[in-house]
Formats: sequence, structure tokens, C-alpha cells
Amino acid sequence: MESFSGPDATTSDDGPPPPSPRARSAEARRDAILTAAATAFVEHGYGATSVDDIAERLGVSKPTLYYHVGGKQELLGASFTLALDAYSDAVEDEAVSGVTGRERLHQVVQKYVEITTTVHGRCLHRVPDVELTPEVRDRLRAVKRKVDARIRDLLREGVRDGSLRSADIRMSTFAISGAMNSIAQWYAPSGKLSPEEIAERLWDSFAEGLRPR
Repeated sequence: MESFSGPDATTSDDGPPPPSPRARSAEARRDAILTAAATAFVEHGYGATSVDDIAERLGVSKPTLYYHVGGKQELLGASFTLALDAYSDAVEDEAVSGVTGRERLHQVVQKYVEITTTVHGRCLHRVPDVELTPEVRDRLRAVKRKVDARIRDLLREGVRDGSLRSADIRMSTFAISGAMNSIAQWYAPSGKLSPEEIAERLWDSFAEGLRPR
């Protein structure tokens, strides 16, 4: 990867300096490469997509892809990592506010659906994990466990505070996670519903079934 050091890269009492123009340019190129790769994997499948296809889509050479990210498996792993980082951050305590378990679960659903409708989120749910390196596969499973545990905790919290009803926390978690993950299979950016509208309609379906009686 490109790096930059020099007078502009020193720290100050005000904190670290902003990235240099060269660093920003390298990051932008890397983002463009990962977006193009994830888009190709979503549209044509991982197995049917070659590095040549991704390079042609971007109008660059194969060595450029290898320089900024790596080969095909590295491209896939980097796309998955972007989505996994976002999912992990979305369920952290500081990312979820609200008084009741119901309010907090609603926010998790909104954030999760938003991530799932990104190209990296769709790539994560559409490409089989057998294509991943062991390290990325392990991270994928760890984040899945983290998200499921967070949903279970919020369901229990809602039951305790009276804002939710669930006779079976485990089954409710499976139903919510499964419904949110399935969005990646049919969502298209050109569709009639925005990610926000999808999240709200999905939440309405969940909330009705979980409404206290």
C-alpha cells in the first residue's frame, strides 16, 4: 500500500494531522476498487468474476488492483471486513441509545438493514463463506454471534421493562436475524423502497408480533 511521511505527517498538541492528499487519494482508489469488486461479486457471483473483470470495470490494470488490495480473495476479504466492522460497531453500547429495550432494538434493526443494503453488506450475505480465508471466516462467525447476542439481550431487556413480549427469545432472535439477512438476496438500489423504508416496514412486522398484550 502507498504510504506517506514527511513534514505534514508530524503530530501536534491538537491531535494527529489530517491525511495527506496522497494518502487520501490512495484510500479513495482502494475504496473504488473494493466497491467495484463487491458489485461484481453481487451481480455475477464470486466464482464467475475474475480479477480481469474487476480491472476492466474500473478501467485499470491488474497490477493496480494487486498493489492497492491484492488478488481476488483479498478483495473479497476486504469487502467482508468493511461490512463486518460496520455490523460490529452498530451493536456496541455507545451506538445504541433509547430508554427501553424496544427503542434500542428498533435502532439495531435500522442500522443492520442500512448496512445490509450496502454493496458490501449484500456481498457478505450472497457470497458463501467457503470462499473466505480462515481468518475472515472466523471474524464473520464471531460478529454473527455478537449481533445475535445483542438482539437476545435487547429482547430480554424489553421483556423486563414491559416494552416487548416474547415467549421464546431464541426463536425471536432467529426470526429477526433471518428476516434482516434475507434482504440482501432481493434488495436492489434501483428498487422502489429505500433502505430506511425497508427497515421501518420490517420493524413494523416485528413490533406487532412483539407488542405487549
